[in-house]
Amino acid sequence: MAGQAWRAGCDPKVKPFALISRLLHGAYVEVFRRYPALIWIAGVAVFGQIAVASINSFALSFYVLDTLKQPGRVLGYLASSFLLTETVLKLPFGHWSDLYGRRRFVVIGVLAVVVTPSVVILVPARTFLLAPVLIWLVLLPARLIGGAGSAAVWPPLYAAVPDSVPPRDRGTGMAVVNSAYIAGLALGPALAGLTTNVLIRPLRHEAPFALAAVCAAVAAVIGLMLPAQAMRREQKPQPGESERMPGAGVIAVIVAITMAEMFATSTLAPYLAPFVHLATGMSLRESGLFLLLIGVPAGVLGVPIGRLVDRLPKRSVRQISLWVTAVAMTAVCLSYSAIALALWGIAVVIGFLFGLPAWMALIANLAPRGKSGRMMGIFATAEGVGSIAGPIAGGYLWDINIRDPFWAAAAMLAIGAIIATIFMGSRWENTSPVEE
Repeated sequence: MAGQAWRAGCDPKVKPFALISRLLHGAYVEVFRRYPALIWIAGVAVFGQIAVASINSFALSFYVLDTLKQPGRVLGYLASSFLLTETVLKLPFGHWSDLYGRRRFVVIGVLAVVVTPSVVILVPARTFLLAPVLIWLVLLPARLIGGAGSAAVWPPLYAAVPDSVPPRDRGTGMAVVNSAYIAGLALGPALAGLTTNVLIRPLRHEAPFALAAVCAAVAAVIGLMLPAQAMRREQKPQPGESERMPGAGVIAVIVAITMAEMFATSTLAPYLAPFVHLATGMSLRESGLFLLLIGVPAGVLGVPIGRLVDRLPKRSVRQISLWVTAVAMTAVCLSYSAIALALWGIAVVIGFLFGLPAWMALIANLAPRGKSGRMMGIFATAEGVGSIAGPIAGGYLWDINIRDPFWAAAAMLAIGAIIATIFMGSRWENTSPVEE
């Protein structure tokens, strides 16, 4: 399909809109037609992440700081408690999903996310104001349960991709889930903000929690549509799949590269808009729009790039993508104009769009059939550790110099690239590129 579209693009008789239509059809319609399970997996990812992001990235901050009149450290504890349980439990839930099935953990996990909204909606804010100790006795346990629920969703959901998609198309499958995840991450705070203008003023801080509860319930219903997992030990590996779990050396490489990459991205996340504002002189509103425009390729090109990744050696794609992002991030550190920041920022985004589906497909292919949940749990745990450590380091670096978090991110990406170049040998590439 990609080759036909390319040849069509060289034909002057073919109109550009027709070419774009063919490419989109091949990238989306054909993928979902071939692997319908990806529709349900993507649906859970979108609505589940909207539920989580609307709380973590919007509602909780305003509720704790404005409604409950608590200091920032209380918000910090409530936010980190979610991340703590999520990080600790990702590996166990991934392993348990290998034994007992993906679907039940995904459904129970998204329903656990409803606990925090339920507490906020059912317990009046004045109760917390009159007895602040209830924040620790009621709201904190709810956050811990929500983190456990998130841990129960993502490793099994990512592991459902290799259950339904053969090795030759797993880059595409992982790209579908990643694109859905990013969409939910972006839509969560946006929709949560809109709900504050829909309901009457006294309920404006509770409204986003109601949105989260509804989206989690929708994700749970979609989760029931996930295909039942064929998960017993008698399953034989398909061509291109491993027959046994990788050794400690391979696991160490997975953990090191994943932590380095996630540390780099999470170090920057809280400071992107302020950096653009201070480095270019844009207003805060213009900085937000600037970042939105740079991030557009993540939503538009995610699945087409995933299909392209499946036609290339994934090990090489992973190695090159890390070097590209490291060099481009270094260039960001040296950029002082909006145009330079935009060009190098897009290069960073494109590097991640190629690298992440290739990386996840490689990890999935390293696991024996029926045990990909354990591998996805290892990957997700390494991500969680990096996501917790990154913002803490970024805060200290930002106070020294606004460019220092970006230098740290570039250094961590370079370390990941060096590790990938030295330690990712032929054992990693157990699938060959798809022939046209």
